[in-house]
Amino acid sequence: MPPPAVPRLEVVSLADGPSAIEPPRSLAPRLRWTPAEPAEGTLTVLTIEPSPRGQPIFEARARTGEQPIPLAPLRGGGYLGLVAAPIGKAEVPIQVDVTLIDGTRISQSLTLRVATRTFPATRLSVARRFTAPDERTLERIRRERELIRAALREVNPTPLWRGPFVLPLEGPTTSPYGQRRLFNNELRSRHTGHDIDGDTGDPVYASNSGRVALSHDLFFSGQAVYLNHGLGFYTAYFHLSERLVNNGEWVDKGQLIGRVGATGRVTGSHLHWALYLRGNHLDPLSLLEAGFARESERLLLEPTALAVAP
Repeated sequence: MPPPAVPRLEVVSLADGPSAIEPPRSLAPRLRWTPAEPAEGTLTVLTIEPSPRGQPIFEARARTGEQPIPLAPLRGGGYLGLVAAPIGKAEVPIQVDVTLIDGTRISQSLTLRVATRTFPATRLSVARRFTAPDERTLERIRRERELIRAALREVNPTPLWRGPFVLPLEGPTTSPYGQRRLFNNELRSRHTGHDIDGDTGDPVYASNSGRVALSHDLFFSGQAVYLNHGLGFYTAYFHLSERLVNNGEWVDKGQLIGRVGATGRVTGSHLHWALYLRGNHLDPLSLLEAGFARESERLLLEPTALAVAP
C-alpha cells in the first residue's frame, strides 16, 4: 500500500490587496412601506431592516404620534409593524428609533403619504328603531360600545396570524368599504367593512388564525365575532345567524366560526367583514394584497425580546 500523499500548502499574501474581511459599519437601517403610497382606509406594512453591510439591529421602536407601533421580528434580523392609513388623512407621521448591535442609536422621522380615494353613497331603508332608538335601547348601545372598545384594547405583541389571509365567504360584494350610508334618507355613517352576499346558513370561515376577542349579540352588528390577530389588529364578522366560537377560544385559518344571517341593522342576509387596527377601521380587502401576504411570510414566529414598544 503506497504511503499517503503529503498535502501541498500554498501561501497567499494579502499585502498588496484589501483585507478579506471588513468590519460592519454603523449604517442606518432600511425603512420601507408596503404599499409605497397606500390609499386612504387601508393597511400599510412598515419594515425596518439592517443595511446589507451594516450592523445588525439590537432593538427597534416605532410610533405614530404618541401611539406605539408594535414590531414583530422578520427572518434576517428585520422587523415588521402595521400602520393605518385612515380615511381623511393625507399624511401619517412616524418616528422610528433603532439601536444597532454596537450601541449606535439612530432616529428617523418618516411621513406616510396617503392617496385620496373616492367613496360612493347609498340609500338604505331600515326599521325606525335603528335610526331613532328609545332610551332603553340607547343604554344598550352604550354598554355594547364599551364592551367592544374593551375587547379591541388589547395589543398582543406577538403575531397570531399565519401567512396570507383568505376571504371568509365567497360571494359578490353588496356594499364596499367606505361607502357613505343614508339610512331612511339621513346620513348616519360610513360603511366600516366589506359586505359579501350570502344566504342564511352559509358557512363563514376565519380569514386567518387568532383568538376570539368577543363573541356576542350586538344591537347594530347582530350576532358578531371579533378575532384578535396580534399587533393590535382584529377582523370582525357581523350579522351572523349563528356563532360557533366563544370568547378566548383559539381558531385556525379557515375554521368554521359562524353562519351567514340577517341579524342586527340589515336589509337582508349577508356577511359584514371588518378590519380594525388600534382604533382605526380599515378596508379588510387590504389584507388580501400581495404585498401584505409577502411580508407576512417573512415573519419569524419564534418568540423574541429584541423588538419592543414603549
